[in-house]
Amino acid sequence: MKQGAILRLVALGEERPLNGLTQLSLTRTFSSYVRSIKLDNLLRDSIDEVLGDLMGRRAREGVYEYLEKNCSCHREQISEHLPKLFELLEETFGEASKTIGIEIAKRLFEKFGWEFQHKPNFEFFDYLEAARSKVARELVERAKSSWT
Repeated sequence: MKQGAILRLVALGEERPLNGLTQLSLTRTFSSYVRSIKLDNLLRDSIDEVLGDLMGRRAREGVYEYLEKNCSCHREQISEHLPKLFELLEETFGEASKTIGIEIAKRLFEKFGWEFQHKPNFEFFDYLEAARSKVARELVERAKSSWT
């Protein structure tokens, strides 16, 4: 994507050259990276805490062992393998897996300091997408304010 296209997409202010890149594109790339790391870490912690709270430490460890042995999914990478986790939860707990997902979403929102609002027909992945969008909006707002 060309630098001008990035400017039109994000519309964050003036372009400032920086060794062939623009400060804007560099900031956008770095912000996406930081957002991804923070969200992944908080999501991993939320999953860990909720599974431990709802099932106990030993059962939580059993979930992680199963995922590692059968899906090559290590605990540290759980946020990269969410469909596998929720497939296992659904196979094991049926409809209750949706409640587990909502509890994970609540914990994630709590960690960001946001109010969780239950929405009919929303499931875990809907709340996760809402969290990703909110983090992105907050980063854009910070970037805008830092350039004025």
